[in-house]
Amino acid sequence: MTEQEYSENEELSEDEARVLLEGRKAASKTVSKLKEHKKKKASKLKHSRDKSDSKLRDKKASSSEKNDKAATKKAMQKARQKSHQVKTAEKRRKQAKNAKEIAEKIARKAVEIIVSSKWSVLIVLLFLILFSTISTIATSCCASLSDGGTKQIVSTFTADDSDLIAANNHLNNRENGLRDFINHIPDYYVGWDEYNYYIGNIGHDPYQLASYLSAMKMDFTYNHEIEDMINRVYDAMYHVETESIHEVRSYTHTKTDFDGNDIEETVEYDYYILNVRLTPKSVEEVVIDELRREGVYEIYLEMRQSQGNKPGLF
Repeated sequence: MTEQEYSENEELSEDEARVLLEGRKAASKTVSKLKEHKKKKASKLKHSRDKSDSKLRDKKASSSEKNDKAATKKAMQKARQKSHQVKTAEKRRKQAKNAKEIAEKIARKAVEIIVSSKWSVLIVLLFLILFSTISTIATSCCASLSDGGTKQIVSTFTADDSDLIAANNHLNNRENGLRDFINHIPDYYVGWDEYNYYIGNIGHDPYQLASYLSAMKMDFTYNHEIEDMINRVYDAMYHVETESIHEVRSYTHTKTDFDGNDIEETVEYDYYILNVRLTPKSVEEVVIDELRREGVYEIYLEMRQSQGNKPGLF
């Protein structure tokens, strides 16, 4: 307490002065605490801001570090690729150099041999001629073998034997049905007085049928589609035609009239004739146009001539 303050309070009693002095000390203390609290709060806010700034800097640093790592990794990959390319190029260059050196050595050696012997040129020429001849023969043989192999494949039935036989049996059955029909014409055409038959051969070459089916379907399996193809062939192979002829015929006989005289009498009557004609064609005749349209006629010929390389199948 200053002397001025004390002089100003001289008129107060001692107790009052003491109380006043303590009040002022308390007020001064409170003010001091408020100032200290304010400083601490300000310090705390500053610390919080510094902490946030630190986290943000750390995050940025982490992101930057990741980007740097990715960039570094990519750069290393490019460097490795480039190094590999360089090594590969160097390896090829060395290989080319070695090949060149070997070729030069061989050439020099050949020249030395030729120069050292007066017969060398002749020997080399003979060797070249012999090599050319062998190459020509080998090429010709390979071509012949290739052509022969191709021809062997093209001319061979590739379908199973059971399918080939089943297909041929189906046409056989249709032809047997036709024979039965011809043999029983009077049962189908009843009442004619006379039946005349003009029947061509009923039958077929099984290898023509097999060659046709194989050229069209190659490795075929006997099924309804193949049956339909055979039925179309059958319908085109056989043409049955009937012709009915009506004639009025007569005969003469002798009879006795009422007076006992012999009289010749002519009697007319109807006479019916049925002519039956069967015109056959071979399988090849009815399928040749179709084969040519499909561009497989040459294949058909190869198979037919070689019998599909199965001469004993049928």
